[in-house]
Amino acid sequence: MDCLKTKGFTLIELAIVVGIIGILAAVAVPIFSSFSDDAKIDELQSNMLVAATAQEKYFIAKGKYATNTTDLLPYGFPASTTDMRFRTGIVMKNGVGMSYWINGLRKIKGETHCWLYVSSLMGTTERTNFKELKASEQPYTGVSCTW
Repeated sequence: MDCLKTKGFTLIELAIVVGIIGILAAVAVPIFSSFSDDAKIDELQSNMLVAATAQEKYFIAKGKYATNTTDLLPYGFPASTTDMRFRTGIVMKNGVGMSYWINGLRKIKGETHCWLYVSSLMGTTERTNFKELKASEQPYTGVSCTW
């Protein structure tokens, strides 16, 4: 009697492979989702540094910092989009505008993330000057975490 050789996988083997792939996907999707959220925050902070550079260009041209975003648009200040918004203002010390702040908002999965960048007195743009704000925080007049 000839033994019939069958080629292929059994239904149980296929079910096991599909189950393993499902488990791996269930673990990987939340991890990649958090990477995506972190990248969106990084993009917001990068745009805030672009806004800081626009403030520095404005200062070189005018001898003072701008108090609104409209004045900064010709200097490369990023325009607000449907999921990102920016504000700027002056930090006053003894009646003199010594530095500036950039307020950035980003909507991620329906939640608003609010960040503040404050320039140092020497006009440097460093990532250490970023701070995530809570909804109720308003360290300077004009800074807001509301959309």
